[in-house]
Amino acid sequence: MNRASTRNYVPRETIDEILSRSNIVEVISECGVSLRAAGRDFKALCPFHTEKTPSFSVSVQKQIFYCFGCQTGGNVISFVEKHQGKSFVETIEWLAERLNIELPNQDPRAIAERQRYTTLEDLNRFAVAYYHDQLLKDPAGVPAKRYLHNRGVQGSTVRSFQLGFAKSGRRELLKAATDKGFTTQQLVDAGLIKDEDHGPQDRFWNRILFPIHNERGVPVGFGGRSLSEEHQPKYLNSPATVLYDKSNILYNLDKARQSVYKEQRMLLVEGYMDVLMLCQSGIENVVAASGTSLSENHARLLKRFVPEIAIVFDGDASGFQAAQRGLLRLLAEGLRVRIALLPTGEDPDSFTRQHGVEAFTQLIDNAVNLIEFQIQAAIQNREIHRIDVKTQIVAELTETLVNVKNRVELNEYVKYAVKELQIDKSVLWQELKDAGLKEAPSAPRRTKQGKATPQKLSVRAQIEHQLIEALLQNPTLIPYVKSRFDSQDFTEQRYIKIAQLLWKADTDDAPVDIQDLINNASDESLSAFISGVLLRKTPPPNLQARVDGCLKKLRTFLMRDLEQRVRSSARAEGADDRETLEQLVKLSNERRALSHRDAKDAPNEDINDRRS
Repeated sequence: MNRASTRNYVPRETIDEILSRSNIVEVISECGVSLRAAGRDFKALCPFHTEKTPSFSVSVQKQIFYCFGCQTGGNVISFVEKHQGKSFVETIEWLAERLNIELPNQDPRAIAERQRYTTLEDLNRFAVAYYHDQLLKDPAGVPAKRYLHNRGVQGSTVRSFQLGFAKSGRRELLKAATDKGFTTQQLVDAGLIKDEDHGPQDRFWNRILFPIHNERGVPVGFGGRSLSEEHQPKYLNSPATVLYDKSNILYNLDKARQSVYKEQRMLLVEGYMDVLMLCQSGIENVVAASGTSLSENHARLLKRFVPEIAIVFDGDASGFQAAQRGLLRLLAEGLRVRIALLPTGEDPDSFTRQHGVEAFTQLIDNAVNLIEFQIQAAIQNREIHRIDVKTQIVAELTETLVNVKNRVELNEYVKYAVKELQIDKSVLWQELKDAGLKEAPSAPRRTKQGKATPQKLSVRAQIEHQLIEALLQNPTLIPYVKSRFDSQDFTEQRYIKIAQLLWKADTDDAPVDIQDLINNASDESLSAFISGVLLRKTPPPNLQARVDGCLKKLRTFLMRDLEQRVRSSARAEGADDRETLEQLVKLSNERRALSHRDAKDAPNEDINDRRS
């Protein structure tokens, strides 16, 4: 359910009540963040990236938070969404329950569907507990415990991951669940049994079971590992259900979230045992795709939690080709992708047990970026000087590079590829253009601690920034600016989006509500920007003067844009040179006159002086 549909059954007044009654300091503290008073505000080490000096700030007065290190921010709803991994509707329900606020009833069909989901979730919880009990207490589970012990799995790991065992009987779970009041159809819907011609039977039997949870920690399915070579397939997962879709699920994401926030990096491995053994060794920021290729949904899910993915390949580069399509999806989502290649014959489990955690950590730290790995893997044992080989490698590389969003990174990758492949730079850029490369703004670089390095803005962008900043600090100025400046005249995309939110929020009925503005932001980077503006230094004493100065400067830029369009149109249409010249002279005179008036009327304030 998306935000729009949430508001279809939660009135604006209810959301406002939740926001007004939710003390953001109390909520953030309850989520485990240790806040300390700092004047009127509170500070803490940021829960979303690793740092030694607190840069995470919470305003009691404004009821917003912002980290000046990783530039994450928002209101109480934004925090719970990101920190707890909840959707918007789940966050609203969680906050409402915390405050004993009763949400209005939904459509009867939606209520019935939600109840169906809840029942299946409860059924999965029952199955997890049942299978876990069979492993720990039933004599039939001894071979499974012996197998896990021989693999080095400790008892604490068995309990933490709630590992289970399905006995050889074909109707064990069926009987136990129906005795508890669940129906056969519910067991089928949860993927726990198969309704076959000769009657319903348990899907899993004689297997060690790995419960699979979604990012919120709700059990949605199982992965089963057979205990004998005769019992095939070796690994069997739950089928697709209303709760479980392998293209939306990453094993251990629910447990990895907190570690991922601090490390600002996710490790992606192949299987359940790899995850278990790494976590047991203290490496907790690890997930597995459970034997399926990475999907677009996986990429979007990962993007919510982390900026960088380190893929751990087992033994050789052969798996790279099979996984390449999924890796491109990660790049297309704007994630940084690095490749760590284990020695031949090793997997994360065996490598860590043989060489230790420090050696594995070093391997991950030395992981190369996807582009470097692809080039080296492509030219390895191939005659790079041959035209057909080089052509094929360039084609493969182009398919990857065209997905890179950050133009600075892309430029560096092109330099590296040109050097390694000994081709002309212009040729590779043309290949990228032919493949559909489009202009994209450069994303801010991040340090190893997850801190974003500020980008240098153009003079025009600085002025746009100050205008947006002034409107956020004093929303009463929005009608004044709105009548003089179009939101589409901003050049920076994020300023266009924020201006559109401000223009839309400005009505005669009520003043602009910043909390509602944050909720309506299309992505968390916008809500973070808004929060950051409001938690920075005290606004200048005369925002009206600053706004006037910004508008005057921006009008000059708009006049220049108009001159450029006249020139371009004249060239395209073959207009008379004299007529075009006269028009350009007129526009130029108007621009100079405007600039002269601006200089004469400008207040004693340097509008290009950006505040930190």
